[in-house]
Amino acid sequence: MIITLIATVALSIDMTPLERAIWQVESNCHPGGVPFYGDGGAAAGPMQVHRNYFLDSGIGGTYPQDLFELDTSVRCFRAYMKRYAKPHRIPEGMTKDEAMARMHNGGPAALRATGKKKQNLDRYWSKVKQVLKEITQ
Repeated sequence: MIITLIATVALSIDMTPLERAIWQVESNCHPGGVPFYGDGGAAAGPMQVHRNYFLDSGIGGTYPQDLFELDTSVRCFRAYMKRYAKPHRIPEGMTKDEAMARMHNGGPAALRATGKKKQNLDRYWSKVKQVLKEITQ
C-alpha cells in the first residue's frame, strides 16, 4: 500500500527514487498540504526540512508554510543538493545517492562526520538505502 501511495503522488511531481526513499524515511510518505512537523518541531513538511536548510536552498518563500507542500519540499531538496552535492565533495567510493541522503539528514558537513554523528548518519543511510532497494526492484 505504501508503494502505491508513493507511486501515485511521486509520479504527479516526477520524483527520483532517492527523493521517494527520503520522503518515506522522513515522513512515511506524508502527502503534504497541511502543517506537518517533526524533529520536535524543528523540521517541516513531507521531506522534514529545517529552517537553515530551507534558507541555504535559496528557493525563496516562507518557512515553514511553503514546505507543507510536497512539491516545494522536493524543490527545496533539489536546490540544496545542487548547491552542496558537488562531485568534489563526495568521498571516493561513496555514491551520489548516499552523499545526498547523508547531507539531507546531516547538512553539508555530514560527509566528514565522525563519532556519534557518523553513526547516526550511517543508520539514516541504511534506512534510505533499504527503501531505495524496495522501490527500485
